[in-house]
Amino acid sequence: MPTVPGARYCHNCGAPLSPEATSPQTERRYVTVLFADLSDFTTWSESLDPERVSSVTDRLLAECVTAVNEFGGHVDKLMGDGLMAVFGAPLSHEDDAERAVRAAQAMQKRVRRLLKAESGGGLPIGLRIGLRSGLVVAGMQANLEYTVIGDTVNTASRICAIASVGTIWAGEETMRSTKHAAAWRRLTPVRLKGKREPVEVFQLLGLEDEPGTRASLGDTAPFIGRDAEIGRVNGRLEAVIDRGEPLVLIHTAEAGMGKTRFAREVRTVATERGARVLTVRVAPYGEGRRFGPLADLVRKAAGLRFDDDRATAEAKLRRIADGHADHGECRLNITLLLGLLGHGRPGAADRVGGFTGQQSDAYTIPEAVAELITHMATQGPLVLNIDDLHTASAAGIDALGVALSKIHGPVLVLLYGRPELTRSSGVLTRISEAEVHPLPPLAGADAARLLREFLGGGRMPKPDEDRLLGFAQGNPYYLAELVTLLTEQRLLSGDGEHWRLAAGSLTGRVLSRDLAQVLGARIDALTPAARALLRAASIFGDAVPPEAAQLLEKEVPGEFDTALQELLDRRMLRRRSYGGYRFVTPLLRQAAYAPIGKADAAHAHAEIARWAADTELEGQSADDLVVFHAEQAVTLAKEVEIEAIDEVWNVLPLAVEAVRKQAARAMDASEPERAVALLNDVERLAPLSFDDRLLRGRALTRLGRTMEAESEIEGLAIDIGLIVPSDDHEEHPSGRLFGDDFAEDEAELVAQLLLLRGRLHRYKGELQDARTAWTAALALSRREGLAGPRCDAQCRIGLLDFLAGHLSEAEARFLDAYDTAFGVGDDKRLAWALQHRAWVLVARGDFDGADDVLREAAKAFARQMDLVGRAWVRGVSAFALLMAGRFTEAKRLSDVFMPIGERSGDVFAVGLLRAIGAAAQVALGHPEGADIAARASFRDFERIDDDWGRGFAKYVRALAARSIGALDHALDLAQGAEEYGTKTGHPLLISLAHHLRGQCALELGDTATAEAAAEEALALVTDDVLEPGRAANTALLADVRAAKGDRAEALRMLEPLAAHHDEPALGRPRREIVARYARLLDEDGQVEAARQWAQTTLKSFGEDPAATAWAEGYLEAAKVS
Repeated sequence: MPTVPGARYCHNCGAPLSPEATSPQTERRYVTVLFADLSDFTTWSESLDPERVSSVTDRLLAECVTAVNEFGGHVDKLMGDGLMAVFGAPLSHEDDAERAVRAAQAMQKRVRRLLKAESGGGLPIGLRIGLRSGLVVAGMQANLEYTVIGDTVNTASRICAIASVGTIWAGEETMRSTKHAAAWRRLTPVRLKGKREPVEVFQLLGLEDEPGTRASLGDTAPFIGRDAEIGRVNGRLEAVIDRGEPLVLIHTAEAGMGKTRFAREVRTVATERGARVLTVRVAPYGEGRRFGPLADLVRKAAGLRFDDDRATAEAKLRRIADGHADHGECRLNITLLLGLLGHGRPGAADRVGGFTGQQSDAYTIPEAVAELITHMATQGPLVLNIDDLHTASAAGIDALGVALSKIHGPVLVLLYGRPELTRSSGVLTRISEAEVHPLPPLAGADAARLLREFLGGGRMPKPDEDRLLGFAQGNPYYLAELVTLLTEQRLLSGDGEHWRLAAGSLTGRVLSRDLAQVLGARIDALTPAARALLRAASIFGDAVPPEAAQLLEKEVPGEFDTALQELLDRRMLRRRSYGGYRFVTPLLRQAAYAPIGKADAAHAHAEIARWAADTELEGQSADDLVVFHAEQAVTLAKEVEIEAIDEVWNVLPLAVEAVRKQAARAMDASEPERAVALLNDVERLAPLSFDDRLLRGRALTRLGRTMEAESEIEGLAIDIGLIVPSDDHEEHPSGRLFGDDFAEDEAELVAQLLLLRGRLHRYKGELQDARTAWTAALALSRREGLAGPRCDAQCRIGLLDFLAGHLSEAEARFLDAYDTAFGVGDDKRLAWALQHRAWVLVARGDFDGADDVLREAAKAFARQMDLVGRAWVRGVSAFALLMAGRFTEAKRLSDVFMPIGERSGDVFAVGLLRAIGAAAQVALGHPEGADIAARASFRDFERIDDDWGRGFAKYVRALAARSIGALDHALDLAQGAEEYGTKTGHPLLISLAHHLRGQCALELGDTATAEAAAEEALALVTDDVLEPGRAANTALLADVRAAKGDRAEALRMLEPLAAHHDEPALGRPRREIVARYARLLDEDGQVEAARQWAQTTLKSFGEDPAATAWAEGYLEAAKVS
């Protein structure tokens, strides 16, 4: 059905009539612009009849248009005596710059030929051509026609205007992009209108016959990771030689997987085996594409250049025929082969590059080529390497298939192309026994080896290497381009041996221009619906949540499922195991996103932000999406100066609210620094609420930024009419932080501010001031019925009581917090109350009770999905395990929880965990580094002026000193720990220090000091302390009795302790106590009982390497005796 001239869509069915019909309104594309102008046209046309002028110019411009179309360009406009063409828009190719240069050369040849035919070359006109590569904005101008605009267009036009007649001039970018396939001469820089500096220009001297190949870092690297594939080719070549029959292998892979490099290696391997190799690359453009692959094979077989004349071609073909006379009758159809090469019959004009024979002869061309190859194979095995076959036309593939099916003899044919090649039926239906083998991405180890080769043998830290290889996805070309680009941008640096990625180096745009063209061509080869869907998906980022399907369906109404399946089949997207989709590599996402116009992208990001704000996402925070896309929308809107009334700006309030939620989550995740940064970002957009500022104050306190926290608290207090005491506020000796009057609805704010003030005092080591602030918060909370602040205040004061040794008071506060939280169904605060109570239970030696409450706390934190709370449960568990003698597990938990404590800024937690890890390390027989860790722990507690923590760190240092035999030093350290314990009044710390001091004294022979230490520790034990809390010092007293010679009394004291062999003992492994009992039995001559208790030692609770070694040795010796 006829269509309306210039229409983008069919007026009958609505189908698009051109690629630009389905293009977005605006795209940013990297293109090569070509301007061609007939020189002296005006002067020549002045004296001629207009019809004559019109006839000649129509034919000249028609030849130029034909050349543009043959090489995949787009004629943007005709301009009387010239034209403008674009290569790279509306559809791009991997080699648009080279296509433009080849089209320009074809134009010059065609115009010269036409002018010669028109008047024997006497027309005083010629063609001048200017080229320029660069970024343009492409789209529908005024909704009327597709065009491109930008500096690249203007510069190309001006280069054309100054070019010499009959020449092709280009800018530097075009020259750089084509220097692998073209020879250029640098000209004197020229001044162009609108340019401040002279512009570099180059004149084309010539082009290679075959299409150029991409140059990359991988061209010179060792061939890695294809041993299996090369081995297969070797085996098939062996079979071809042995059987004397042809065989076809088809290798498919996406761009960059190394098909061309593989073909090169095959050529080397085959040549070493004595085979002759003919390698051709199929051109995706130009004249005579129908028989292009066959014509290239004939040229390679005869050793012909593309521009050799008919006589030369005929002579070389006849030489082949004569050389095979000894192998039977040669039936080569020379005339047909010459026609295939574009050489007409004698006297006819040549048309190099296209078939010039009779149409009836076209059907016999494949047979003629097959005869040529068969004749060549009579002299020895032959390998045909045909690369980039996917770029051939369907007719070309079919013709090649016919030729290959008629070849005889030892010929191994290797065809290379993209995966879509196997979807073309022609080549496969003609060759029924062809083998198809994909070239897979490089395996991880091979990709890592290749990366090291690119780095000159150097290495990267494993995390950096994994990130870089993850981006490349096993694609050698992607990896080479990444390394090159990152090195050029100094984001990947090294000294030759050690390399490192800069922070954030892979978060921005890491797409080189060449790689962008490769990926862009893949994208433009998609159907319009799939291309539109991919671009829409790229707005989301590297991944698309499953809930976004409905939003994406609007981009391709009625075609979503088909388009999505195409993207999955072509390995551009992949399904995520937990729903949604992900780009196969972030590089592909960048290539899909890059062409989108900034204004279009701003509106698309804004739409996603609005959608995410109203959507509940599974497994991902909607707030993160809102913030990211709102920021992108606003940034892009500012860059292109979108007017203030545009709806894109409406996402700002959404972003502010989402960032607030992010900050709260950052605090919950123990990331106070991130919380402060987020809230500062919000403040630049909108005033912070009281809750926001309170949250920032908490974060600043955790980070130790006390002056900023103090300022925040004072500002908050002033805003709600509170009096904040400081050094010069002596009129408030009670330290109360609130005035006499405040509104009822402000009670919660006041309580929260008091709690924060107490935290700041606690951080600064001002424990009494902290207690005062928290007590005030507690009183206010009780009076106003504020359950949350009441729980928080009780837990805070309870911890101070615990550290001061008031275990009963502390437990009462924790139980009150638990009951309050339970009453209002506050799982989170209930869990914290339980976790705090566990400290008291451990201090009493009630390990079963501690296990029970920690288990309940863990469940409550899990219900709240509170990862930090669960981590704190593990931290308390680590302390309990240490005290119980389960050192391996204590060390593991302290190592796991330490990063969370460091991230949270909780100095007490960090100091405690350092000490736990060091103590466990000593107990397991590895004291190396324990003293350093314990010193660091002491500094942590020094920072917050915490006497209990300083005492515990000293205790751990004493453990380390005793383990290496430095008993005097250990005794001094234990005495220091005891002093801190006495200062705080904490019975557990005092007891631990007494016990260790007694052990050191006993080992030094001072039984009196040891006995006194044990008795003093036991005197501290209250009625509510269980047997595990008494065992360690009772055992120490038994050791003293034994040292004094009263073995019977020692055995009497140890017997009940050993009977509890399957229970923990506080501060001393039960296994050590049982082993000590067994040794005393042996010394007392009770050998059988000693043997039984030695066996029991190995089953006793806790860990003690020395006790275990003694028991095993004793039992082994008993067997021998």
